[in-house]
Amino acid sequence: MVKHNNIIPQSKFKKDWDVRVRTWFNQAGKKKARRAARAAKAAAIAPRPVSGALRPVVAGQTAKYNVKVKAGRGFSLAELKAAGINSKVAPTIGIAVDARRFNKSQESLDANVARLNEYMSRLVVFPKHPTKGLKKGDTAIEAAAAVPQLTGAIIPIKNAAAPATFVTLTADQKSFAAAETLKSLRADLKKKVVKEEE
Repeated sequence: MVKHNNIIPQSKFKKDWDVRVRTWFNQAGKKKARRAARAAKAAAIAPRPVSGALRPVVAGQTAKYNVKVKAGRGFSLAELKAAGINSKVAPTIGIAVDARRFNKSQESLDANVARLNEYMSRLVVFPKHPTKGLKKGDTAIEAAAAVPQLTGAIIPIKNAAAPATFVTLTADQKSFAAAETLKSLRADLKKKVVKEEE
């Protein structure tokens, strides 16, 4: 209820409302257009894999995400060298290269070298000029013609869950009062700091 002798509010909220309304009537049409664009891209790059170049396995950044692995930008030069692949040849055979990236651990280097080796074992190189004969590393024309285009991910990256381990608690562990111990340790530390300041 309006109180006191104030002006009666006249809310004019209908000014050009149709200009400010956002509609989504083209949702179905956009979906169809995206599907057609994906099909056109797949046809344009055929017989190469639809998902693009092979990417390395990298750990996520920050404490929130570093427990999981994901696809990185490109393989480091050290990984390519360990796998015996020339960094200039790698992009031509569908391997992404990131010259700025470097390995901080031997485990990541070994994992990505194994990924490269698996890729090279499954790689089918189509001859550039079939009429001129095959070059070193090319697949036979008959075998290459029978290979379908890969539509899924190249060597999918999986986040393996750590196995849960169960232990039987001992009597000492059961009787241990963690909260009280921490409280007393904090108090002792506080007393020590105050004593040092004096």
